[in-house]
Amino acid sequence: MPLAFAISLLLAAAPTPREAVASALALTGAEVELAEVRLSQGAGCAAETWETLKPIDGSGPAGLRFEGHDARGGACQGFAWARVKVLAPAAVTTRALREGEPLEDAVTLAPREVLPGHHALGGVPAGAVAGRALPAGTALEPSSIRVGPRLGGPVTVVLQLGSLSVEQPGRAVPCVRDRACALLPSGRRVEGRLVAGRLLVEAP
Repeated sequence: MPLAFAISLLLAAAPTPREAVASALALTGAEVELAEVRLSQGAGCAAETWETLKPIDGSGPAGLRFEGHDARGGACQGFAWARVKVLAPAAVTTRALREGEPLEDAVTLAPREVLPGHHALGGVPAGAVAGRALPAGTALEPSSIRVGPRLGGPVTVVLQLGSLSVEQPGRAVPCVRDRACALLPSGRRVEGRLVAGRLLVEAP
């Protein structure tokens, strides 16, 4: 194969800034729009391949590195900043909700911009309710919803001791992520998991 033809094929397959940005997208189901590329170093380098400096997980500036050849045919590299806009499917309220209202049948998926410091939910867990009053069209974040009883509210605690189950009333208290905790009338604090709206505590 002639060298010039081989080089032309290589350049045709080389990633462009847009392709480099798209391949670095770190969010499943998301799309990225490249708004602008601004050179910061390597003005005399004719770019042939591009790559991002780190994965892209939201809108904002993204660092790019490119490699190519200068006017004398020597290998060179340079750097640039790209301004990107990331859109991802997000759970969005279809109507205004009061605090404590169930989110079931009140949420749809719609594309929303992923902004730094904001992590919109791609869905809501079963039994989730509004953690506060939410206007229609709100993109839900973890702080927007509540799963399980309100802190300080009543919760039924089921103590599972082998084949024996004992139910007691409790009061929901703060707990670690993905777990649920309650305070029993005796003052004992228990930790477990929510099952059908009840706190299941299994003895080891």
